[in-house]
Amino acid sequence: MARTGLSAADYQTEFNKWVQQGYRPVNQSAYNGRFSVIFEKQNNAPAWQARLGLSAADYQTEFNKLVQQGYRPVRVCGYTAGGQALYAALFEKRPDSPAWVARHGLTANDYQAEFTRWTQQGYKPTDVSAYTVNGQDLYTVIFDKIVNSPAWVARNDLSATDYQNEFNKWAGQGYRLTMVTATSAGRYTAVWEKTGNTAWQARHGLNSQQYQDEFDRLFYQGFRPVWVNGANINGNDSYAAIWDAKDTFRQSDMQKVDAAVAKFMNDYHVPGLSFAIAKDGRLVLVKTYGYANKETGEAVAPRHRFRIASVSKPITATAIMKLYEQNKLKMTDKVFGSGALLGTTYGTLPYKKDVDKITVQNFLNHNCGGWSADLDFDPMFNYTNLNKAELISKVLNDQPLQKTPGTEYHYSNFGFCVLGRVIEKLSGQNYDSYVKSQILAPAGINNMEIGGDTEADRKVNEVKYYGQGGENPYSMKISRMDSHGAWIATPTDLVRFLVRVDDFTTKPDILQPATLSLMYAPSTTNPEYAKGWVVNKVPNYWHNGSLPGEQALMVRTNDGFCWSVLVNTRTGNIGGDMDALMWTIKNAIGYWPSYDLF
Repeated sequence: MARTGLSAADYQTEFNKWVQQGYRPVNQSAYNGRFSVIFEKQNNAPAWQARLGLSAADYQTEFNKLVQQGYRPVRVCGYTAGGQALYAALFEKRPDSPAWVARHGLTANDYQAEFTRWTQQGYKPTDVSAYTVNGQDLYTVIFDKIVNSPAWVARNDLSATDYQNEFNKWAGQGYRLTMVTATSAGRYTAVWEKTGNTAWQARHGLNSQQYQDEFDRLFYQGFRPVWVNGANINGNDSYAAIWDAKDTFRQSDMQKVDAAVAKFMNDYHVPGLSFAIAKDGRLVLVKTYGYANKETGEAVAPRHRFRIASVSKPITATAIMKLYEQNKLKMTDKVFGSGALLGTTYGTLPYKKDVDKITVQNFLNHNCGGWSADLDFDPMFNYTNLNKAELISKVLNDQPLQKTPGTEYHYSNFGFCVLGRVIEKLSGQNYDSYVKSQILAPAGINNMEIGGDTEADRKVNEVKYYGQGGENPYSMKISRMDSHGAWIATPTDLVRFLVRVDDFTTKPDILQPATLSLMYAPSTTNPEYAKGWVVNKVPNYWHNGSLPGEQALMVRTNDGFCWSVLVNTRTGNIGGDMDALMWTIKNAIGYWPSYDLF
């Protein structure tokens, strides 16, 4: 568990919360009155103590007291508040501790002198913190005398450029970064060790949002933070951090994945892409590429939400099936007409031929008999001046069915718009409120909502969309498409949904097995479409979505995988190749970690 950018009060709140649950702080950093901390739940952890906000004198007093009780410092951070040096420290009681030395309040020259003195005696730095007080760079450092220590190197007072050069040099020789810290002038101190084959990653020079985004990216690839250092460099918060992974993907497999994604994005001029994959009910991988906003340079991160267009239909279908389970409707219930689910709320009587014969199942199966782009008229992209109720009434009044309900498959966005109104009528709630409470929340999703129409209507963490071939992503009445195409989501949200309707036993489904079987049963008019889902004989279940400026896909495979991929543009055959891309990614990965990132 990691937290960053905390005030002293917030740090104490988080400290109390996680310690009560059996966690302890294992790494912390203090800077400009704010704190970053990593908590871990460890078996057989040594006795420990933590201190915060100590003056130099108070720190020395606590140091002396705790050392007399058998503790030793393992992490000491200096920082500035109110123009004076303060200290935060972690102590542990280690019966097998090697000989150690700790120093604080060192100038750069003092640090170098202590470094030379103790390393010549066989010690090495195991903790270092740089901080600046009234314009002077100071250091805390702990040296341990470790027998048979792996080879190590340390560098001090490096510019950002020099630090990067040293990083590249030593990483290229098989060393891994073990600690890094920076002064308020952006001067870096770092230590590398030549040890182990554990996968690791390091970043520096990140602002608060960049750090959080990188934290999330690496978390969703199986990495955990082991070191974080915050600094206020030239008046701006800046973070350097190290992550490692005990169980993660093979680097060669990830190179294949990245290459496949890069080719796809290049072929289709994709600004930004995000995907998530679950295996056997476990979220195992989320990766992001490119830009959420090209103009600002904002990179796609796991937090970013995309329009999902018709991937909304399986969600609406699941909500209808939940009403079915609640005995509020039957598949054979009529939708329009006296005594029907929506009665005569919409349109003017008498209805046109066969309208009163349309059932819930007809709309779910796309065989209501009309109102389809297949038949040259999709109401949802017309009459943009009308709200949903006005649109439904106008269509019922002006657009007769072209086929007998239940006889032919013709994909109808309008039909799913009507199903949204059925949900509202039977639940007594707004469509999105019912879906959130009955479908999304039980699946652990609290981040999805109905999107807006214009660029100015973009929601928090929503990407920007880019049209190609003259398409305008912001010319549509997206908000009116709620139940057939207006949700925005992250791929992780959609995978959370999938694993709760996947008809596997790995995680409890939100519908009963018999209800799932009914939902996934192929239609008599199109054996490749069920109730809101595309299906095949394998059986795999999926749905895609496409609107100007976006393409979406979510898939449940018969061999235990669930995935979703979202992009913020569309052109040509992007949908087919996006589907192929995800199968390429699946097949490129030879080893799947055992963790669950949900």
